[in-house]
Amino acid sequence: MPAPDERLAGDLAPEITEQMRLSAKQNPNSWLYVLDPAFEHGHEAPPWGVVGAYPVDADGEIEPDFRPNAEYLPSPQALHLPLPTNELERLLQLVYAKHEPHSALAPAVLTATLHVYSDSEEADDVASPAEPARISGFRTKEGELLVPACTAEGQVPVKWPGWQTLTGQELVPLLGEQALVLNPDTLLSAVIPAAELRAALDA
Repeated sequence: MPAPDERLAGDLAPEITEQMRLSAKQNPNSWLYVLDPAFEHGHEAPPWGVVGAYPVDADGEIEPDFRPNAEYLPSPQALHLPLPTNELERLLQLVYAKHEPHSALAPAVLTATLHVYSDSEEADDVASPAEPARISGFRTKEGELLVPACTAEGQVPVKWPGWQTLTGQELVPLLGEQALVLNPDTLLSAVIPAAELRAALDA
């Protein structure tokens, strides 16, 4: 692995631990590479998983001149995101961390179970064939119509009057031209246009 880019030296140097000092003592005249938390337990790190490196001198001492890796892309673990409770939440985290494109969300929504905003005051208003689902949305300040849905019951805002459980495949035909907003008002929120969801459904 080449030496980290010297042009990026300096801003947020990782803490030097005792374990790092011991490793440096065993490897003088080298680089001490700092890995993303996702790869700290024996997993081989790809180039983007290396935070950067400290130079180690001839005596095995770590020099303070930390060199960040220009290719480093923090994992969800490094960003201190909570453990996902399902596959869609895992993908939302990867999109947020820029490990996956936003376009990956639409196909994943189709196989997910969503907790969709409802004007009903009944909690978990599950639709049935006898009572087809009706969805509610809201208009943003920019005039865009959005239908809110959450990836897990624990994500449902307490201010919602109610919600109903629908699969993504059940929800998409009900959207019309309204976009879907996942986990609104949270760090891992995402807006998916109705056209993208219909295209995924037709694929």
